Amino acid sequence: MSSAADRESGATAGRKHPEDASISTTGPEAHAASRRLLAAGERELQRIVLDMHDGPVQDIFAAVSQLQLLERQFQNDAAGERIRQTIGVLERALGEIRNFIGAFRPPGFERRELGPILEGLAVQHETLTNQTVELTVAADLGDCSLATKIALYRILQEALANGYRHSGAGKQRVMVERFGPEIVLTVTDDGSGFDLDRVLARELDVGVEGGHFGLRGIQDRVTMLGGAFSLRSAPGQGTSLTVALPAE
Repeated sequence: MSSAADRESGATAGRKHPEDASISTTGPEAHAASRRLLAAGERELQRIVLDMHDGPVQDIFAAVSQLQLLERQFQNDAAGERIRQTIGVLERALGEIRNFIGAFRPPGFERRELGPILEGLAVQHETLTNQTVELTVAADLGDCSLATKIALYRILQEALANGYRHSGAGKQRVMVERFGPEIVLTVTDDGSGFDLDRVLARELDVGVEGGHFGLRGIQDRVTMLGGAFSLRSAPGQGTSLTVALPAE
């Protein structure tokens, strides 16, 4: 039977051992293009968020208001009950859309340093999920490039969401440190863990309906910035994800 360490080795980019994992693009020009692409993707995401707020959210809110007026005319019969049920469905949908908008609203990437941005994300996750996030930010962390800041924010956002949905842990621990030219993010939990071989096998056919799409998204962001990625987990032994990205 293979050990947990043996299974962990397959979880790094390029199938290297986690401590040796390193994914790099072909050179400075490719790195610059990747950074521009990440920034452009973030701008497009913000446009979609604004469109959702100004379009579907306002339409649903207007529909709820109209149904509430109509419900007053049918308070004591079956039609009134159906209207109340419909209002409840729309209000739940509206709440879910607003949570999505809140999660992807721009946190001021260009105006704020990395540490406060990640602290805000941790607080937001705790508010939405009631799961504790134990965040440690190194005193010498400083700031980093816009592309790295965006990538680390979205990676942590996905990692916390995955940990909440799948680990069953009551708490997640986050460490953000600077080692020379790199920013290193580590997210760990003591939850249920999972079989890395099975997850990595699904990665071969990843897609919206099939594989572990969140994990693939993290790997892609790391690859585009020439960073390093490692993942350790085993059933019953929790999960640890580490990402190292160039600060500049």
